[in-house]
Amino acid sequence: MESKDILQLYRVKHGFTQEQLAQKLFVTRQAVSRWKNGETSPSSETLTLLSKI
Repeated sequence: MESKDILQLYRVKHGFTQEQLAQKLFVTRQAVSRWKNGETSPSSETLTLLSKI
């Protein structure tokens, strides 16, 4: 399973919109969209923040 799939499952499981997840991770909604589409991957720092939500 790729990181984009894991992020999508997590976001849906917790009922977050891309905007809400972006706010919690201190990134833009566009960054979340690029992760979802597999264009980029979140940094290790962002993944650490995600694990604390």
